[in-house]
Amino acid sequence: MRFMVSPVELRRIVQEWRTRLQRVQQILQPSEWGVDDWNRFARALSQMVRAHGSTWKEGETTYWDVRWSLHDGGELICQAEDGTDGKKTLVVAQTGGFAEGLDNYTWFYGEFGQTGDFLGNPYWVDGTWKEALAMMLLPQQAGAGFYLSGGSVGAAPMLTAPSASTQQA
Repeated sequence: MRFMVSPVELRRIVQEWRTRLQRVQQILQPSEWGVDDWNRFARALSQMVRAHGSTWKEGETTYWDVRWSLHDGGELICQAEDGTDGKKTLVVAQTGGFAEGLDNYTWFYGEFGQTGDFLGNPYWVDGTWKEALAMMLLPQQAGAGFYLSGGSVGAAPMLTAPSASTQQA
C-alpha cells in the first residue's frame, strides 16, 4: 500500500511544526523586557486587579487583591495599593509550590507616581507568571489555562517589598 501526502497537506504539516519550533525557541530564549515594557505591563495588570479584585480600606489606603491557583501548587497573588500620597503599589507574589515554607516569593514589586511612571527601581523576576498574566490581559486568550486555574479574590494584608539588595533596574 502506497501512502501519498498532498502538497497542501505537506505545507500545512511543515507550517504547524515551524510554529511549534518557534514557540519552543521563544520559551528557551525569551525576549528581554526593558523598564518601559515592565511599566506598561504593570499598569495594565494594575487596572485588571482594580477591575476584578476584592477591595478593602485600611485608614486612607485602598487595597485590591486577585488570586489564582497554580497547577503546580500554591497561589499566584496580585495586589494593588493606593496610598494617600498618590503613590500606587503593585505586587505579584507566589505562595506554596516551589515557595513552600516561605511567606511568599515575590515575582514583581513596583511603585508608581501619579503619572504612572515607576518611582525608584522596580523589582522583577522573569518567568512564566508574566506570560500567563500577559495572556490574560489579551481578550482572545483570557483563559491562560495551561498556567493558571480558578481565579479568586481575597483580603490579606499587602505583601512586603523585597530587600533593596535584590532590586533590578
